[in-house]
Amino acid sequence: MLYRLWGSYHARRAIRFLDPFLPDTLYGSRMARFAGQVWSQLLWAVEDATANNVALSGLIADLQKAFNHIPRLVVFEAAALLGIPMNVLTAWAGALSCLGRRFQIGSNLSRPVYSVTGMPEGDGLSCLGMLIVDILFHQWHRHFFPLCEPVSYVDDWTILTTAPDRMLEVFACLQQFTDAMDLLLDSRKTFAWSISPPGRKALVAQGFKVETSCRVLGAHVQTTRKHTNSTQMARVQSLQAIWPRLRLASAPYELKLRAWPKGLHAIAATTVSLQTFSTLRAGAMKGLNSDGAGSNSMLHLGLVEKPVTDPQFWAILQTFRLVRDCGIPEVVQQAVGAMTFGATNYAANGISATLLTRMQTLGWHIDSQSHIVDDFGRFSLFAICIEELQWRMEWAWLKVVSANVAHRPALGDLAVVDPVRTRQWLSKLSRDDRAAFRKLLNGAHVTQDGKLYCQEVATDVCLYCQCSDSMFHRFWGCQCFADCRLGVSDALWSFIPDLPECVTCYGWALRPTSHHEWYSYLAAIPASIVPTMPWPECDEVHVFTDGSCCNPGYPDLRFAAYAVVLADPSFLRPAIVLDSGILPGLRQTSVRAELFAVMRAVRFAACRGLRLMIWSDCQAVVRRLRRILLGAPVRINSPNADLWMHIAADVSHGCSVQITKVAAHQNVCAALSPLEEWAFLHNQFADHAAARANDARDAVFWELLARHANACRQVDEWNSMIHNVQLQVSRKVLRGVHHEAECEPEVAEAPKPPDWKGLPASPVLPSGAVRWYGQSVVTRIVAWLWNAVSVERGPVVWVSNAQLYVDYVRQTGHAGPIKKDGWKDSEDCPLHALLQVGFKERTRWFGKVLREILRHADIPVMASYCRPQSHMICMFASCLALPWCPLRLLEVDRWFQKFSFTPFRRQSRELDRLPVPQALSPH
Repeated sequence: MLYRLWGSYHARRAIRFLDPFLPDTLYGSRMARFAGQVWSQLLWAVEDATANNVALSGLIADLQKAFNHIPRLVVFEAAALLGIPMNVLTAWAGALSCLGRRFQIGSNLSRPVYSVTGMPEGDGLSCLGMLIVDILFHQWHRHFFPLCEPVSYVDDWTILTTAPDRMLEVFACLQQFTDAMDLLLDSRKTFAWSISPPGRKALVAQGFKVETSCRVLGAHVQTTRKHTNSTQMARVQSLQAIWPRLRLASAPYELKLRAWPKGLHAIAATTVSLQTFSTLRAGAMKGLNSDGAGSNSMLHLGLVEKPVTDPQFWAILQTFRLVRDCGIPEVVQQAVGAMTFGATNYAANGISATLLTRMQTLGWHIDSQSHIVDDFGRFSLFAICIEELQWRMEWAWLKVVSANVAHRPALGDLAVVDPVRTRQWLSKLSRDDRAAFRKLLNGAHVTQDGKLYCQEVATDVCLYCQCSDSMFHRFWGCQCFADCRLGVSDALWSFIPDLPECVTCYGWALRPTSHHEWYSYLAAIPASIVPTMPWPECDEVHVFTDGSCCNPGYPDLRFAAYAVVLADPSFLRPAIVLDSGILPGLRQTSVRAELFAVMRAVRFAACRGLRLMIWSDCQAVVRRLRRILLGAPVRINSPNADLWMHIAADVSHGCSVQITKVAAHQNVCAALSPLEEWAFLHNQFADHAAARANDARDAVFWELLARHANACRQVDEWNSMIHNVQLQVSRKVLRGVHHEAECEPEVAEAPKPPDWKGLPASPVLPSGAVRWYGQSVVTRIVAWLWNAVSVERGPVVWVSNAQLYVDYVRQTGHAGPIKKDGWKDSEDCPLHALLQVGFKERTRWFGKVLREILRHADIPVMASYCRPQSHMICMFASCLALPWCPLRLLEVDRWFQKFSFTPFRRQSRELDRLPVPQALSPH
């Protein structure tokens, strides 16, 4: 452990030291480099070469057991030449010389075997060793074959060239390098490709295995105009085995939501069909146990949950994130713009075409300047912050989902709802109420008019009155639930018939009518010009920055402003407001206002050639700016990255900036020194200036704010009353509050149980049953049965197989027999809970073994298909007439009630979703 810590520390320092000198196409084991950059840059290179008719070709090679074959002596010599300290190399070499490998032979371990080659995987210094091998790989080809471009990511090597007829020489150069390094190429993973037909013919003529598509670091890479996605589809198909296991898993619902997106790794590389996304949604709904009759997967995953839960939305977002992170703005915008206006020289299956397809899926279009245009105006994919981009995506996604469920009459007006408000209200409910309310939101059939088409229901008459049943009748008409509607105001009652059914019947929150107008106004706020310098003959300035945000706790009513105050430390000149105004953009938060003020101050100093000292009371801004001043890069997908990139660009161009933290909202009288007094005074001045800028808005804004605030208040009141009615009605229904006559099941009464003839005095192990099912299984079931009917004997009643199985597992702690490649004891299958076996199947197995034991033992026990003695199993089932203890039957019913508020009235999927019972805890 100590060596690992020491090795990781020195590996990080060495890689950081070498980073400025490494080739740009060396990606592995470097800071801020990842696999997506390799295959995305390769895809853009293929796309650009296709558009310009360049015969781009490549050789992809992979090393066999690369870390095991790393030549230590060569690595140490190269590390010394690269400047790694000798004491580090000495300790590293000494540690490796003491490292032995043990091999398992049968059940035995061999003695340690020592080697002079290879480095252990997982060691930080081994990453440094592989990085040095990659450096040698690049330098070798730059020196011996400069007509090619080597690209590497750890042990995955690619060599690019525009001369496919010289590929044999490229491969010979590579082989000379691997021979010199004593490395082995994996022939199965080594092949060549070319984007042009003549180039592919030349490669075939030279004896290469030629591929038109391949897998590169997990991504599907296409090198021709033919569209393929086999790598991605194989990954999607691998998810099919996950859904049944996820369904039976005991993990909470919220954790299951995170289980499946790995199937869309590298989805930005290629397109998949809409049917593929539909299949993924169906599987996810199955895994979440939310695939009830009538439920819509797109509605559930895309709006009931955050849209990133939906596979298609997640694919679009991941595509945008990767393009922003890895793409060159000029290249991407030129390609997307050209394809939008009909250019045919770009491949229709390229990475930019995939990006364009996913933009258009959201209903966005591209203007003549290659900017994206949506309902709130135009913006650049690279200049917008990720939070605003995702907000715009969610707005567009609501319309996409609405269009896909418009065929359902009650959901035709879904575009007017507010999913964010709905999810906020849903998050405040208990877990049981959330589960029940999700069935309303996703369109599941909960009333008789819907069940008529998917269940054995003979009529659509309401269960609680003699009217025709419907969602509207259940919540707003049925007299059985009149007490649930007492809190509804008269004003809302008058509007109930006219409100969209998706609001009144399905529980979606209504959106304010001024919502679009409000955010359109915020998006149209322009940025002001850079102010002039009010003081002559000044080369260094001190500024105080601050931001002000109204209604910070209510996102739909936030509006913010900023201020930059110019202060003189010598007090020779009075402080003045250098710059102030309202915050532009859809993102209106106090932190963004503070950051915008800092950005304006830095831009002012950069434009005027001044040294700048910033005084800010926002700790987050101060901490982040100090990291940028020390050279930390800005990641484009980090929060507020658009403003940080502006600041980093100004700093990198020579603007001298310093920043200091000031205590916020301090009284000048509390100062302990003249410096603190000066800082508190001017920070208070900046705070007041930002507040005044927030108040100094025109009459148009205040009129819009008044209308928007009134609309928000009104819909919040209505949504609250509607949700309370729906929640109370749902609770009463789930708790079985209806007339006693209607509670009776739609089945006949069970026949009278026969007289009990008793069991033998001692347990019997029939040899016939033992031969088929195993002695351990038969012994446990016999012991359990004799104890139940002899020691805790009760009246003779009909007991279903499900009750007997639950009682057996809870009493013995064993999961019963399992039929997998023959009959087995669950004790012999430690991971039997992960098998794709439902509760009803386990019950059938147990019932069969129990009946066979009784048959082979010649014990006369009457069996019948009737209603058992149970409050939860209210349906016909396979039963045995046994003298059973009523308390044990009650305990079994209580176990069933943990998973369902209502009795099981038919052989539905709800019964099959029950988990394997747990043993009773000892008292």
